[in-house]
Amino acid sequence: MGGGGGAEEELTAQETALYDRQIRVWGVDAQKRLSKAHVLVCGMNGTTTEFCKNIVLAGVGSLSLMDDHLVTEDDLNANFLIPHDESIYGGRSRAEVCCESLKDFNPMVRVAVEKGEPSLVFFIGLGVRIRST
Repeated sequence: MGGGGGAEEELTAQETALYDRQIRVWGVDAQKRLSKAHVLVCGMNGTTTEFCKNIVLAGVGSLSLMDDHLVTEDDLNANFLIPHDESIYGGRSRAEVCCESLKDFNPMVRVAVEKGEPSLVFFIGLGVRIRST
């Protein structure tokens, strides 16, 4: 996996091959920065599910999911990461089930579950920089 190390760290041959199309679009430096990013997503609904899929496919360094709510029948209609097999999702949290599915999208990305209530998370020092080209 591409996480860790200094900014000068090179992408592995496997990362370069897997992310070839993105490197052509936004460059190797951007891909290196993305591979060092750590993202926490609180709440697994339809929108965050799509976001998680996209950043995992893009090669984010790690993704942590926080949603302790148990999977319900309603979740099956809004969350494509949850298999329609109750023997898989029954009695499990949205984060746990989605975590397993996301790992299959890109094994080079570390996907994990964080315990806790998403509505209680307080963000300190969140810095976002957007650069237009």
